[in-house]
Amino acid sequence: MSELSEVKVVETVDSLFRAHYGRLVRALTLACGDHEVAADAVQEAFVKAHLHWRRIQQYDDPVGWIRRVAINRLHDDHRRQTRKGLALQRLAGEPQVESVEQHGFDSDLPTILAQLPKQQRIAMALFYVDELSIAEVAVALNVSEGAVKSYLHQGRARLRSVVASGEEVHSDE
Repeated sequence: MSELSEVKVVETVDSLFRAHYGRLVRALTLACGDHEVAADAVQEAFVKAHLHWRRIQQYDDPVGWIRRVAINRLHDDHRRQTRKGLALQRLAGEPQVESVEQHGFDSDLPTILAQLPKQQRIAMALFYVDELSIAEVAVALNVSEGAVKSYLHQGRARLRSVVASGEEVHSDE
């Protein structure tokens, strides 16, 4: 069979959803600290994939495209929440405390990860929970592989110091 006549077999959106939805939600829950926000982001990404499936099924990595759309949604939500919080602080005249909801995790990991800078948090969730390679995390975050390695190294160092000292990590986002 010649290269031109090879046909790329791609799963349906439904089969991709069944195979990848849970893992994506778990990874992004750890990244953003909120199960509902993560689930909404992943669901919206799958809806967009369904709407544009003729084009997306031709991609080398349709799941990567879905992951990128979900991460972009998390970034948008984070910016929106930050602006909302600042506006409420200005209106109320007093600072507000952020809370992190825990959904089905047995440890304080979501709380600890929520204190890491956003890029470290997302990189660690994609690498350790979604089990992506360094290269796949780099593509998902639209950064170099070196940046991903740095995020993972810094995140692990922060987590080690938290575990060793029992202190809180302070985010420098």
